[in-house]
Amino acid sequence: MSNGQAAPALPELDEDVLYQMLTERGLPLPVIKPELTRIREEANAYFRETHDADTLVPLRATLMDRVLRALWRFRNLPAEGLALIAVGGYGRGELHPYSDIDVLILARSEDDINNNASDLQDFITLLWDLKLDVGHSVRTLAECVSEASGDLTIITNMMESRTLAGDTSLHPDLKDSVAADRIWPAASFFEAKWTELNQRHDKHNSAEYNLEPNVKNSPGALRDVQTISWVAMRHFGKGTLSNLQDSGFLTSFEYQRLASSVSFLWQVRYALHMLAGREEDRLMFDLQKQVAELLGYRDNSRQLGVERFMSQFYRHQLSTIQLSEMLLMHFNEDYMKCNDNQFQAVNEHFVLCNGYLQLKTPGLFRDEPVWLLKVFVLLAQLPDTRGMHSSTIRALRDNRNMIDDDYRQNPEHNATFMALLRNKSRVVRELSRMMRHGILGRYIPEFGRVIGMMEYDLLHKYTVDDHSFRMIRLLRHFRYGDVREQFPIASRLIHKIQKKEVLYLAALLHDTGKSMEGDHCLHGGEIAEAFCRQHALKPADTHMVSWLVSNHLLMSDALQKYDLSNPEDIHQFALEVGDQYHLDMLFLISVADTHSTNPDLWTPWRAEQMRSLYRSTQAALRRGLENPLHKDEVIEEIQQEAIAQLKDYGLPESRVREIWGVPGDDYFLREGVDNIVWHTREIDSHGSSEKPLVSIRQTSDRQFEGATQIFIFMKDQPNLFAVTTATLDQLNLNIQDARIMTSEAENNAVDTYIVLDENNEAIVDPEHIRSIRNTLCEALAEPEDYSTIIQRRTPRMLKQFMVPTQVTISNDPIRKRTVLEVVAADRPGLLARMGKILAEHNAQLQGAKILTEGERVSDIFFIVDQNNEPFSDPDFCQALTDAVEKGLDQQVEEQTAV
Repeated sequence: MSNGQAAPALPELDEDVLYQMLTERGLPLPVIKPELTRIREEANAYFRETHDADTLVPLRATLMDRVLRALWRFRNLPAEGLALIAVGGYGRGELHPYSDIDVLILARSEDDINNNASDLQDFITLLWDLKLDVGHSVRTLAECVSEASGDLTIITNMMESRTLAGDTSLHPDLKDSVAADRIWPAASFFEAKWTELNQRHDKHNSAEYNLEPNVKNSPGALRDVQTISWVAMRHFGKGTLSNLQDSGFLTSFEYQRLASSVSFLWQVRYALHMLAGREEDRLMFDLQKQVAELLGYRDNSRQLGVERFMSQFYRHQLSTIQLSEMLLMHFNEDYMKCNDNQFQAVNEHFVLCNGYLQLKTPGLFRDEPVWLLKVFVLLAQLPDTRGMHSSTIRALRDNRNMIDDDYRQNPEHNATFMALLRNKSRVVRELSRMMRHGILGRYIPEFGRVIGMMEYDLLHKYTVDDHSFRMIRLLRHFRYGDVREQFPIASRLIHKIQKKEVLYLAALLHDTGKSMEGDHCLHGGEIAEAFCRQHALKPADTHMVSWLVSNHLLMSDALQKYDLSNPEDIHQFALEVGDQYHLDMLFLISVADTHSTNPDLWTPWRAEQMRSLYRSTQAALRRGLENPLHKDEVIEEIQQEAIAQLKDYGLPESRVREIWGVPGDDYFLREGVDNIVWHTREIDSHGSSEKPLVSIRQTSDRQFEGATQIFIFMKDQPNLFAVTTATLDQLNLNIQDARIMTSEAENNAVDTYIVLDENNEAIVDPEHIRSIRNTLCEALAEPEDYSTIIQRRTPRMLKQFMVPTQVTISNDPIRKRTVLEVVAADRPGLLARMGKILAEHNAQLQGAKILTEGERVSDIFFIVDQNNEPFSDPDFCQALTDAVEKGLDQQVEEQTAV
């Protein structure tokens, strides 16, 4: 309670007083509406102060009972032959602010319905007029039995039902008619509910739902707990958590854990409904921050409040998934198959019971603690096992507190863990099982601290633990031929690696540093080194794991920082990597990390860029780090090869040199022979026309594989980059790279844009390519008259993230240009806005490297002044920085407001 003050009073409602008010005034709406408003406001005030959904959810159901009973009496509906029955969640006595109020009007016979048809219609219409979220059905007893016999949802709703008003003898008759000995016996009901649960998990287990989970239907959410209650209720006749504990189905620990998760999820669902003002069960990005703030999660030096809140959500989700799976197995094993068990001996401690590994030695984990780890190695070595028996899971859980510092430092335990990583199959499955059952987080506390950790952005689609397991899974998948086409180099390299456990350890530990303040790569490397030393890895392997963890972002950073066509940049990266073995291992880790962070961002273009960096670095290492390629030699080779190829097309060297003019050295480095030949032929065919030349192709050049190239040749214009990028943006094309060049003597713009379509794929449809070309030609014909203001609406998800613009300016003394680095919120038209700002400041753009990761862009612009020199005036640099920050932040504010 804030400031030591007492909580606001809980809402109250006297049914008799309400009924008296109805009879006195005769008009229900003026009586009921203010009462509903008062109840909602008082309940919301109480919740804001206490966060006590445990009290409010059943209380709201009780208050709604009183409203419905008073209205039933007011409408003079009969006390015999008809009954108002609460069903579903409302039947359980639970009612969140905007949950459906599900009711069944139950009749003994069809005549009872027909004789009261008008009054019943008036009653339902009144509920609608009151804006109550009522879901209703009108059925006879016979119809209820018939409908419930074929519909799992209906029988479930009827199991959770209670009489609100009317004939109290009907409900017992209904319960008797749909009892398990008549329809849906416990075994068939269990099978149907288990199937339903698995289908729901599959539906809500996508990356989309990982980012914005559903508090009701996602795996580990409220429906999982309800499923346990339903199957137990069908068998035992009672299904509340306390009933299940009393019957021995739940242990005290399991009851406390499930009750805690339900309480938390009720809090979240209540807050969602209240903040959204509607029935909203999905934690959308815009609501996540609001719910976190309402529930008291504040930012600290390490994490945002919303990240702390969502991590708590994911931890409850993980706990509920683990318990629900175990309890459903327990129910199946001990109640559904108690007379149909099949046993198969495994060793002196375990048997397979119906395919599940069951402990037969009481006290094994207590007496021989190594089995807390060894049982997972055993499971990994059993190809036909279906999983772990519920009794084994409970024994694991009861003894996992034995894992302490002494346990972790035991050489036998260390060797057992490494044996799992070195196993030939089912490594990820068993690591995941270790985590679900609370063993892995205790054995590796640094990993335990990142279980459930999320990052509030659109880049990281999975929690840290899930991402790490996906990364290991992909590394192991590289071994198989079905991914060779998608990951050609990785699929070849993985077979060269003798100690694959080095890769798996690096993947498992690479993000453990995120639980600490500061550079997570640096912290992770230290954690990895200590872990490897403890586990007696050889010094070379320890070094490699630690180096990979410390440098797992090295290749991704290089793709953004370096020019892959420049031999000097490649040489610098080769120096950082050192040798071929480090390059191979880094490439495997980088591919697996990037793809496992967000598969949507693993485009063919990005994949080929990573492969290109690998191949160029490999060539540099083969030459020897002491023998770097010199830029002049490379340019000369490129020019001579291009001249030779163009001669075959009928273009003499003199014509080629005339077309090239004075484009500058960077042009030849950045484009390569294939593109230069294409450009030169296109310019030659274009002739002396003053119209813009726009040529588009999906290139076969390996450097640009997986994307579409757009080549533009025309007289340079101050607004050219802004107009071009605005046009491409309006066409829903995603710019991956921009290579901007102006030939010094002729003042011709020689620009290349690498683009993907809205699905991050290359454009191959000829009609689409023709449409893009025509639109660009029209826009570039009169660039000074073309609007660079993008009208395209900002996607909903992007609006939720405020990324303050950060600008860094530095000079590259070797290339003699200014490097402008911009981190900002991704929005339609951002590049057009940047182009306009640069034009206004007379900054000539030489090139741009574009990187969009989720809601954030990290773009680099290479600029020079009108004399083709880098900017050196501090006042100008500050003015440009201020203009970019102000311009991009203003754009975000404008588009967010729309």
